[in-house]
Amino acid sequence: MNSLPPLYLIADRPTCGDRPMLDVLARALDAGVRLVQLREKALDRDVLEALAEQVLSLVARCDAMLLINSAADIAVKVGAQGVHLPGGILPQAVRNQVGQSFLIGYSAHTQAELDCADGADFVTYSPIFTPGSKPGYDGVEVGLAGLANAVMHSRLPVYALGGITPSRAAKCRTTGCAGVAVMSGILAAGDPAKAVCDFLKAWE
Repeated sequence: MNSLPPLYLIADRPTCGDRPMLDVLARALDAGVRLVQLREKALDRDVLEALAEQVLSLVARCDAMLLINSAADIAVKVGAQGVHLPGGILPQAVRNQVGQSFLIGYSAHTQAELDCADGADFVTYSPIFTPGSKPGYDGVEVGLAGLANAVMHSRLPVYALGGITPSRAAKCRTTGCAGVAVMSGILAAGDPAKAVCDFLKAWE
């Protein structure tokens, strides 16, 4: 497995607004994103597969890695590097099907879900702050203390997810997390390339 980069971009079309997602992704990749999750839950499988192939061609140009949300079979079929699984799907069961070289991410929100992550390569832990991609969100933020606790009790690298800004990314790094996962902070930014640079600079 390649070493994990510190910035994990979660991409979907709605968050890009009226801009084509492929254009936004290309700018983000050119600016330094090296790990992308394609998160399109409402598409028919054949449409998702076609979109995944388009995204993979962009990602491959920058020697980056692509994970497909939930659909491990589509990820394997198109030649993506891995899959990102929601809580409730046991990573080990998927690992047994896809082998060791396939990259598996896993979404966790509680310690119980972290404890179910065997078989994954890394986890996202959320929400650290109120997610920018979910206006009106009324869930419970775990904050930096919750993130630090997750890092301490996880056997896997942890990405901080939810309401991450560049300044918050720098604070997240102090917890020992592997990186930050970002959606609207890049996809909805006026200048996605500048946003990527700001995140990477803050992490350094």
